[in-house]
Amino acid sequence: MMLSSTVMGEGPVVIILHGLFGEGKNWLSIAKAISNSFEVHLLDQRNHGNSFHSIEQDYQLMASDLNKYVKNKNISNFFLFGHSMGGKVAMEFALFSPEKVDKLIIVDIAPKLYKENYENIFNGIKNVLLQAESRKQAQAILTDYTYDIVLTNFLLKSLFFVDTKPKLKFNHSAIQDNIQNLLMSPKYHTFFGGPTYFIRGEKSNYITKKDIPYINELFHNNNVITIPNAGHWPHFDQKEKFIDCLKQVLSQ
Repeated sequence: MMLSSTVMGEGPVVIILHGLFGEGKNWLSIAKAISNSFEVHLLDQRNHGNSFHSIEQDYQLMASDLNKYVKNKNISNFFLFGHSMGGKVAMEFALFSPEKVDKLIIVDIAPKLYKENYENIFNGIKNVLLQAESRKQAQAILTDYTYDIVLTNFLLKSLFFVDTKPKLKFNHSAIQDNIQNLLMSPKYHTFFGGPTYFIRGEKSNYITKKDIPYINELFHNNNVITIPNAGHWPHFDQKEKFIDCLKQVLSQ
């Protein structure tokens, strides 16, 4: 099965991998901002967006999906960019196929186990699918579980209706079944020596000072960049600053 993608621009290839519950098109405005200089591939990862659904999901499988994609597109070398879950996929791929990655850009995620509880989110999603008859109603239902309107609106980007019945692009049941796999650290047997940039949000706790030694161990040629006044979605919280940072990183 081949991953679905949106491709734009001309030049060296940049592949962008979205985060959990997202899709490639979440990064459309960022892709447009760099498409004058790069050929940008926005991928939908398995169980997300328009890509295939599967009962299995872990970082080894997702890195394999990416490898199949680049082979199918005859892409030999590229810049690899990933946010959150996508960042872990990117790290997994770079550690096992370093010869293919010219530059690695990781947004607000570290190569470690995260202990997060998604129970409320999954319960909210289930109730949206059972009860919602409109987007407004879905928003009200889900916010009661997330207590966060930004997170709610992000999750509902995947919402659509078929004959008044709510549906989601992402495969919530498979993601829930595999959520522990997605909280794990990427597996590795070596290090990646290519240029690597970790872009973190100043207000986010996804990359902390305690993570730096481990990052240094796996990614010998790394640079950690902080976007001021931004959280886990620095490309949303500080879009212009993020685009400026990305352009600078890609041009170095």
